[in-house]
Amino acid sequence: MTVHGLGRGDGIFLAVMAVMILLGSAWLALTLHAVTINPALLQSFDVAAARPRAVETTTAVAIQRDYTHAWKSLVSALAENRAGLLDEDFTGGARQHWQDAIHAQQKNGLSRRIVDHGHQVRVTFYSLDGSALEAVDTADLEIEYREGGKPLSSEHIQAHYRVLLTPAENSWKVRNLQEVSSEH
Repeated sequence: MTVHGLGRGDGIFLAVMAVMILLGSAWLALTLHAVTINPALLQSFDVAAARPRAVETTTAVAIQRDYTHAWKSLVSALAENRAGLLDEDFTGGARQHWQDAIHAQQKNGLSRRIVDHGHQVRVTFYSLDGSALEAVDTADLEIEYREGGKPLSSEHIQAHYRVLLTPAENSWKVRNLQEVSSEH
């Protein structure tokens, strides 16, 4: 028997497809919600003090995107003890420093879970040839130190970093991410 020209198998197929569409929609909604919960929020990104050259709008947007992604990678790498997660966003001394930190964590059975509450970034230098950008970042972080997956201690800090970013093929990479005193 057919309903509206559909065979019995067609009705089952449509019912299965409807369920898959509903599940897919629910998954998409959850995914989009997860994307909007950004683990490295840029609360502010101030380029007014950049010298000797002004930062172009398209460059500022790219740097914000790439710096945010770098923090996501760093948070994941420290939590999962996977230094390879740094390769896409870090280079030079910054990559080496954080790889060493991750290897030390692994050696001692430790990890760090970081809840990133946001960053206030102030660009202080942008080279004339566009090959380097330096900024000061004030980051609001909760850090939980873990041993074998169990929490040991935690702290809520406001950390200050001097950041050096350099352009790569299609993105900006963090070349230096050095914690400094709050006076800088």
